Amino acid sequence: MSGIKKNGGNDEYYMRRALRLARRGEGRVSPNPLVGAVIVRNGRIIGEGYHHRCGEKHAEINAIESAAEAVAGADFYVNLEPCSHFGRTPPCVDALLACRPGRVIVGAVDPNPLVAGKGIRTLAQHRIETTVGVLDEACRRLNEVFFKYIRTGLPFVTVKFAQTLDGRIATATGHSRWISSPPSLRFAHRLRDLHDAILVGADTVLTDDPELTCRLIRGRNPLRIVI
Repeated sequence: MSGIKKNGGNDEYYMRRALRLARRGEGRVSPNPLVGAVIVRNGRIIGEGYHHRCGEKHAEINAIESAAEAVAGADFYVNLEPCSHFGRTPPCVDALLACRPGRVIVGAVDPNPLVAGKGIRTLAQHRIETTVGVLDEACRRLNEVFFKYIRTGLPFVTVKFAQTLDGRIATATGHSRWISSPPSLRFAHRLRDLHDAILVGADTVLTDDPELTCRLIRGRNPLRIVI
């Protein structure tokens, strides 16, 4: 369709900034995707934002509201296609149309059937230049959890275990509390912060009485599931 361009190597710098912003929502936006947005005029960032929590304003809106000057004619960078449907919030593509940006640069196409290219087509139909596929692989990797769920309906599962160099998970007496190093323990707690739930077997609960909370870093506690 006229108005849509593929890739855009010169735009990667600002797309990387959008990706860094998007990561600030990790562990807070589920089941929504991680999204960051950057507004640029003449090589200057005049506004930026990210999706903070599910149900709250999307990245594009936060970027527009943060702008230090009028955004009409500016370039908008967003790592995921702007939404085009009403959910908990209005469509972001409508907000972009109202702003009349000079160009919209999209990292990855949203796999959600409610969007899936519709936002991009809407922008092009209103004669807004749209570039698609900038750092596409990195943008899809950032939202691999969201992409898998939308495409399969299945959860994204991370398996975590620890063992010694000789293949043991505890001392012979069973009195070892942890065999992981402090950095490994902090990483495990980071995983708890990033995931919606943590699942263990009943034997683990009876033997170790684990808290299964996020304590070693500042984060939120996942839903605890025992089978």
